[in-house]
Amino acid sequence: MDQTVKAKENEKLASLKAQMVDVAHDYEDMIRAREEAQKQLEARFEDVYRKLQANKEFTLAEGKRVNDTLRAFQLKFETQLTSTKERLNAGISDEKKSVREEMAKVDEHIAGIERGILQEREERLKQAKDSLKPIKQKIESTFA
Repeated sequence: MDQTVKAKENEKLASLKAQMVDVAHDYEDMIRAREEAQKQLEARFEDVYRKLQANKEFTLAEGKRVNDTLRAFQLKFETQLTSTKERLNAGISDEKKSVREEMAKVDEHIAGIERGILQEREERLKQAKDSLKPIKQKIESTFA
């Protein structure tokens, strides 16, 4: 009986040893799978990080491009605005000068007309006096 017990124990020990070998293999497989999963996660992390970096660089480049475009537009707009303002002011100055010259001509013409009216008045007064002089002399001589 002793031998049968020993045989059963040896059998159990052999079975336990086989299980230990299986556990060791399973543990090694699990470690390899874990390392592989960690490598895949690191690769995925690196890929996502590269994409984020690329997105950041693209965003910064686009921001710079937009800012440069806005600066160029603003400079062009300010230049056009200044040019338009200068042309408008020059046009106003020319128009003002032309109106003043026209007004001076009109004033000169009015002064000429007023002088003509005064001269005409004086001539008519003189003519009236001259034509009334003989009548006045007749009246004075009749009443005198």
